Amino acid sequence: MEQLIDFFQRLFQTNDWPPRWFCGRWTDFHGWLYIVSDLTIWLAYMAIPLILIRFVVLKKGVPLPGVFVLFGAFILLCGATHLLDAMMFWWPAYRFSAFIRFLTGVVSVATVIALIRYFNEAVGLKTSREFDRELVFRQQAMQELARSNQELQQFAYVASHDLQSPLKTIVNYLTLLETKYGNQLDGDAQRLIDTSTAAAGRMRILINDLLDFSRVGSVTEFQPVDMNQLVAEILTEHQDDIETANATVEVGPLPVLTAHRTDLKQVFQNLITNGLKYRRVDVPTKLSIQATDLGDAYQFAVADNGIGIEPQYHERVFQIFQRLHGRNEYPGTGIGLATCKKVIDIYGGQIWLTSIPGAGTTFYLTIPKEIKTVQHYAQTNSLHPVD
Repeated sequence: MEQLIDFFQRLFQTNDWPPRWFCGRWTDFHGWLYIVSDLTIWLAYMAIPLILIRFVVLKKGVPLPGVFVLFGAFILLCGATHLLDAMMFWWPAYRFSAFIRFLTGVVSVATVIALIRYFNEAVGLKTSREFDRELVFRQQAMQELARSNQELQQFAYVASHDLQSPLKTIVNYLTLLETKYGNQLDGDAQRLIDTSTAAAGRMRILINDLLDFSRVGSVTEFQPVDMNQLVAEILTEHQDDIETANATVEVGPLPVLTAHRTDLKQVFQNLITNGLKYRRVDVPTKLSIQATDLGDAYQFAVADNGIGIEPQYHERVFQIFQRLHGRNEYPGTGIGLATCKKVIDIYGGQIWLTSIPGAGTTFYLTIPKEIKTVQHYAQTNSLHPVD
């Protein structure tokens, strides 16, 4: 222990040895060949970790970063030993040189252990050829998915049109029956007509909502959308509902998003009308719409002080046709929140909620600043070649 303490106390002392020029019989040629060689090796060793650092910085998400760091430290210390060997021709710091060599040995052992530990993972890393092949398969799958979605949308349009036609005929005949024979019908008959007409109206709304749901994400021509103007437009269109609910709406500064305007309008219109619909009758209705910049995305929060949602239903409400209340309590088709989730999923964001039953609900959704949908990738004109 005394020797160790003495070693570090005299780490940079050089009076125990003469400079290397005076150790043995060095010729000028031999000495300078030794010095220039060590300095050249040191410069090469210094360049390698700098290149590795630049690679790790530029290639974000590089696998096995710990191995890169250890390997860079190992190379740097190896270079330091050669630099010290050259300097000792004038500065005989042999203790310091020994200490650097000891650190080099420790780091070299740690690097070997790390390489052995991560060997199987490194073998499993894909080559550029494998990545290119996978990219081709992914692009082909995306193109097939886009084509399938287009066919599904066309089917939904045709189906909705074919369903709307007989539905319109039913409503017209019911209206004609009521107009022509209404004064001859008893109360039971009139109730049957009213019930059938109301059912037909709900069917029309359901068909239109399904058609809107099928169209979500089909348009890839994005444009800047000022969310302040969009929300103001929604509030103006639902001014009657706001007055009926005696609601106050607080809207914070909202960003401009590059997206499809109709998609965003569907999302925020559904969330706002939900807040107006599922209100408590004993308190004034309050809505709040706020946005937060997360760097690469925006997070929106749409909060209300309505009836709230029980914890077991927080995931279920985003499923299509899922209703927590009867039509007599609250109207709707159970498609609104499913549409919101579909839009946000397609845009690469997330949507979730927090709620206190009897106190209100807050819907959170994140939307990336740069949106890339499946259709955008599927529109790639050429696939990457694979040799």
